[in-house]
Parts: sequence; structure tokens; C-alpha cells
Amino acid sequence: MKPACVFCGNQPNDKNKEHVFPKWLLKMTEFDKKEMSVGSNWDTKKEIVFNSLSYTFPACKSCNDAFAVIEGKVKPIMEKLLLDQDVTGLDIELLLDWFDKIRISAWLGVKYLNKDFFTMTPKYYINQRKGIKDRYLSITNTYQEGKTLNISGINTIGFMLSPTALTLRVNNLIFVNCSSDLIVSRKLGFPYKKLEIPTPDLETVDVILGRATKKRSPKIFSSKLYTPCIFIAQPIFKIYKESQPSFYDDDYVKDNSYDHENGVGKLFMGKRGEIKTVERDDTLNFAMPEAKTNLGKIKVVQPIIDLQIELLLEPKKNLKNLTAEQKVNEFKVKKLILDSLIETAKIYNY
Repeated sequence: MKPACVFCGNQPNDKNKEHVFPKWLLKMTEFDKKEMSVGSNWDTKKEIVFNSLSYTFPACKSCNDAFAVIEGKVKPIMEKLLLDQDVTGLDIELLLDWFDKIRISAWLGVKYLNKDFFTMTPKYYINQRKGIKDRYLSITNTYQEGKTLNISGINTIGFMLSPTALTLRVNNLIFVNCSSDLIVSRKLGFPYKKLEIPTPDLETVDVILGRATKKRSPKIFSSKLYTPCIFIAQPIFKIYKESQPSFYDDDYVKDNSYDHENGVGKLFMGKRGEIKTVERDDTLNFAMPEAKTNLGKIKVVQPIIDLQIELLLEPKKNLKNLTAEQKVNEFKVKKLILDSLIETAKIYNY
């Protein structure tokens, strides 16, 4: 992999360095003075440990400066969440943008640190994935004292092939973030993915959509994640609205969108078994007194692996455009990933 800007993917212009974790987050968690594990070397199997302030990658100065505006706004949002203080719907949208950046930069980071193993150039970078696909973020407050920063789920083969889901622990808060095509749309009543039809020779995947169900579910995923939690889910459908507009010419979709024209759905908040839409100026609170009885005794690794397994198995596929050999390879690759994730879940049962 040649050095490329983590934001735009081009050769860095007026080269700068982008911290995967911003300095304010490292200071907030006291990891500005510590080393941290960022996965392992896929050839040697040895753990990769960085001085946290040195965990940086190339970036254009202009790209870095542009995202610094979001970084600056996210810091007070994080501080409020840590203290159970109120935030707004717009604050949470900014936080989702920030998690898009964290997820993709962590993925690019593992690839870059293993450039001799992952030799293919990435097809996208942060700017091509921010606010483009359905998004989900759950928050669990452990109410556990102490400073810590931990990221889980980024060094699996499933994440390397599709950087959809990770866990980030910031002091007393555990965040689960995932984003991919239409992964929350069905449970929120929006048009959803019924079937994928891959055509490898053309490097395309046709998607058969289902009509909006107009029914909401307070349980987005089957996997047992962190309990208790409060989650935010947001359907993002610009790509599918442009390719299949008739599915989105729907009053339910329009009524539950901030920007229907550009395919931006509203935030949906799931809390204590109920789900509701959120306006951008609504006041939200993520306090969860019931979590205090757990005293921080929450598994922080295995649940994200279980979610990655669910996301791997979720899309139904029609392989009619594949040759017999390609079909066999499809099953082999999927089994390889699944077996690896299952083994990882056994090892990291905590």
C-alpha cells in the first residue's frame, strides 16, 4: 500500500499527520501517556503496540483541518455523555460522523501496518464513507471509575474485508458502532435489502429492495450486545433512492427523514424497549441508572465478534451470475471468515 491521505485517498497534499484517536480523547482517558495495542501483525502474529500519540497516518493538511472542525465539536459531546448530561439530536449526528471516521481510519490503520499482508489498495477512505450508509450506535454506561481507552473488533478477518462494526470503550462508556448498506432500514420501517445478486466479472452487486414496512422494532440486531444500552439508528438511503426512486416515494419515508431529497433519515432512539424518532433540536439523555448494579462487569470483546458474525450471515444472495468455480469460492471464503470469527469469539470470551 502506498502512503495515501486517510481522508481522500490521494497522495497527501501539504502532508500532515492524522491521529486515529484525537489528542483530546487520549488526554481524556490518560492514554496520552501510555502505550496501546492496535492489533497484531498478520504475518508474525505478534501484538502491535504504539505510543498512543504516535498512532498516526498520512493526511492532506486541508483534509485534516476540515475534519478538525468536527473533532472540536465532538469533544464537548463526549464530555457530556460521560457525565450523563443532555445532548441534542444534532450532537448525536456529529458523533455518528466521528465514529464513521474512527471506524474507517482504524481499518486503514490495520491495513497500513500490515501492508505486506494486505497488498490491495483500499477502494475507499474516510470521505467516501462518512454519512453514506445506514448507521447504528449503542451506548452503555458502566458507571465504573477509572480512565481507559480500548478498541475491539478491528483486527478480525471479518472487519478487514468489511469494516462494519467495532466497539470503543472510553472511560465508563462502551460504544458499539456499525455502518453498512441498509442494515437498520428494515427494523425502522424503511425500504430494505431483500437480496443481493453479485456479478464478480463486473465487480458489481445488484440489490433487490423490499417495500417500506412502516413498522419499527426496538431490537435492531439478534446478537446479544451490551445490557443495558440505549441506541441510536439512522437510515441513510441516497444511493438506493437514486437507483430505485419508486421505493422511496413513500409518505412514511418522507415523514421520517431529515432530508428526503438527499436520503438522510431521522435518528431513531431505542430506550427501555421503546423506539421513537428524534428531531435534530430534541434534547436527549443517555443516563441508565439500572446499569449501576452491574458495577462495570460487562463483556467488551465477545459481543462485537458476535455482531460481526451476524452481519456476515445477514445478506441473502442469489449466485446466478457466478460460475460453478466462483460459487465454490464464494462458499469457501464465507466459511473461512465465519470459522475465523467463531474461533476468535471463543478466545476472547470476555
